[in-house]
Amino acid sequence: TGGGMMIGFSWLANFIPNEALAATSAAGEWVELTGFIKISSDNKITLFCPNPEFGQNVMTSLPMLIAEELEVDWQKISIEQGDYDTPRYKRQFTGGSQSVRMNWQPLRNAGAAAKQMLFQAAATEWNVPITELTAANASVIHKSSGKSATYGSFAAAASKLPVPTKVTLKKPDEFSIIGKPQKNVEGKKIVM
Repeated sequence: TGGGMMIGFSWLANFIPNEALAATSAAGEWVELTGFIKISSDNKITLFCPNPEFGQNVMTSLPMLIAEELEVDWQKISIEQGDYDTPRYKRQFTGGSQSVRMNWQPLRNAGAAAKQMLFQAAATEWNVPITELTAANASVIHKSSGKSATYGSFAAAASKLPVPTKVTLKKPDEFSIIGKPQKNVEGKKIVM
């Protein structure tokens, strides 16, 4: 039991929470907004890939877009295939070399929006300006006070906040995950 948070956006950048998804979440475990990011109160983080994996590495590349903006440790998160749910994920097909191109902005926005919501929850709890907060390894940090807490600590409170429609994305020279080789998360399953 405990609080949690789930957030995502369609490739059309639909920021409207999906009430049907919220109604299906297990009471007390997760709060769902639309579907790409799940954070438990014990700081377990799962990212959902909307497109099917056929060996082209989208189960790795698409979640990397979210993880980059969310500031999580790539080695400590879980990746799951999103359900076939076109109202939720919109464009769910493989082919035409379009997956990264079409999801580049929306998935990064999903990660950045979730981080901003977590910052707002932390700023409110700690009574500090949101502009003084930073993130690293799935934690919110306030350097001047020495406070630090995991995303899971703020997930329930963050899920009650409105999803921001404008977020600041990282610049390419700030990337720590995108553009760096990562092991295919489905490689062993594909081979086996």
